[in-house]
Amino acid sequence: GGKDRGVMESTTETVVRGPKEGFTENLRTNTALIRRKIKTPRLWLETKKIGNLTKTDVAIMYIDGIVNDKVVEEVHNRLDRIDIDGILESGYIEELIQDETNSPFPTIYYSERPDVIAAELLEGKVAILVDGTPIVLVVPALFISFIQSAEDYYQRADISTLIRLLRFFSIFIALLGPSLYIAITTYHQEMLPTPLLIGLAAQRE
Repeated sequence: GGKDRGVMESTTETVVRGPKEGFTENLRTNTALIRRKIKTPRLWLETKKIGNLTKTDVAIMYIDGIVNDKVVEEVHNRLDRIDIDGILESGYIEELIQDETNSPFPTIYYSERPDVIAAELLEGKVAILVDGTPIVLVVPALFISFIQSAEDYYQRADISTLIRLLRFFSIFIALLGPSLYIAITTYHQEMLPTPLLIGLAAQRE
């Protein structure tokens, strides 16, 4: 029992066009929000209790027939191996089931928007919902998931594709731009036009 926070707009993933609803801290409310999006009996929900003291409800959702059965089995195995006193947030689960603990890159995607999670389920992924948090985990995580926006689902296909290509291009510029500038100005000055080179030398002087 107790008080529950109502369904409100997501504060971290806002969109101009699209649903304004976000997950809450109640597990049953969150599963109902997903079922409103995907009205098929093939949407399966399996619940576990994890945490020796907290007995936190953790739900696994996927669409039977689309998801890879080996992925579902691996999710079950990793969750069953968890031996901890308490699970207070989905970050506990993420840390305990991720592939590489020392990697600076995230290996599990998460969101607090029901439409994003529903779209991920339709792509054959598995959602992990934890009671007490509005953050839902999605496995397996793909690189493209981290550079797309919820707004992409509601734009025309050509516009969304162009925006995603621009994001890829921006990433390459951010990674290679500073290094190319340092390499050219420091070690390959012959690649620069003479007036520009003289201007750079004057600035350094």
